[in-house]
Amino acid sequence: MTDAALKSISLKLNNGKYEVSVGGAPDKGTYTLDSTSKPKSMTITGTEGPNQGKTFPAIYELKGDTLRICYDLSGAKRPSEFKSIAGTRLYLVTYNRKKE
Repeated sequence: MTDAALKSISLKLNNGKYEVSVGGAPDKGTYTLDSTSKPKSMTITGTEGPNQGKTFPAIYELKGDTLRICYDLSGAKRPSEFKSIAGTRLYLVTYNRKKE
């Protein structure tokens, strides 16, 4: 992705629902967390937008105001580590909490 596209990404999480905006284009859905797994896991299901009807297994790590998520965009298998590997559909992203 270009730097401009990366800077335009925002994520809102609230009570099992998410909203992602990339350059103003919304993607909405639900998520469930499993904080007992190692690494912690989440399952994302798109309900509106480009990922409607898709499910993505992921892992996450929350440290202070920083959230790292590694998604398998193919939907095939939950990642086992925080890596984006060439030739795969693994997507690693780091979000920083916006101060209100």
